[in-house]
Amino acid sequence: MKTFNKHFQKQGLLAISFVCLFFVFNSSCSSSSEPPANEVFIQEMVFSPATLNVSVGTTVKWTNKDGVAHTVTSNTAGLFDSGSISANGVFSYMFMTAGTYSYICSIHPSMIGKIVVK
Repeated sequence: MKTFNKHFQKQGLLAISFVCLFFVFNSSCSSSSEPPANEVFIQEMVFSPATLNVSVGTTVKWTNKDGVAHTVTSNTAGLFDSGSISANGVFSYMFMTAGTYSYICSIHPSMIGKIVVK
């Protein structure tokens, strides 16, 4: 009986170790809801972050994480317009002049964002 109990204690410790390793590995590899620097996520029908501060010469990347199409359309006519960005699609634009650039999703005009270039 003693050997039987020791065997199950070792098996239990091994199982607990694997579970702990799984959670450590999973938490370090899971995707964050926060976008990387110079990137805007389109998710849950908003631009996140709503305002992004960048330096002149920075390329900003928008990634659509929603299941529906969106656009990234400048409020300044003709400056930039992504066209329709499908789910998991991306759009990038390089900002070469300092200023504040407001934009919307032309499909969902309540979605607004701003890039501040210094």
